[in-house]
Amino acid sequence: MNIKSLLDLPCGDFNWLKNLYLPELFYTGGDIVQELIVKNNKQYGGAKRKFLSIDLISGRLPDADLLLCRDCLVHFSYNDIQKTIRNIKKNKIKYLLTTTFTDCSINEDIITGDWRPVNLSLSPFNFPEPLELINEKCTEGDGIFSDKSLGLWLVKDLPDF
Repeated sequence: MNIKSLLDLPCGDFNWLKNLYLPELFYTGGDIVQELIVKNNKQYGGAKRKFLSIDLISGRLPDADLLLCRDCLVHFSYNDIQKTIRNIKKNKIKYLLTTTFTDCSINEDIITGDWRPVNLSLSPFNFPEPLELINEKCTEGDGIFSDKSLGLWLVKDLPDF
């Protein structure tokens, strides 16, 4: 897919991604927690890796071939998910790789900050069929979330909200 730049939102503490060896990839990690950004830049920043304070819902997003948005939208209300997709679409991002629960049959709205599984293919989101689906083989909750996956979509194909 010719991915040369990765935007990781939220990047958190960069704990699991730090172990990937991707020397040709330009990586930008973003988060709203400023202390994480400072710490990550000190520990992991470099010529091809930087960390920025970024608000995914309404902030300016750096250009990227791929936006990795793992375990984030599950914490957003319907309204904030739709705002996030609008924001992603108005920036120069080609692909979105994000968490979706494929066996979830009904989406429930929440207050942003809570958590629930969300199936982005269902109403009110109605994403098209993903280009790729990577099952995470989640074992949490005694396997109740074994359908937890990362779905890959072309940003231009996502619904307009």
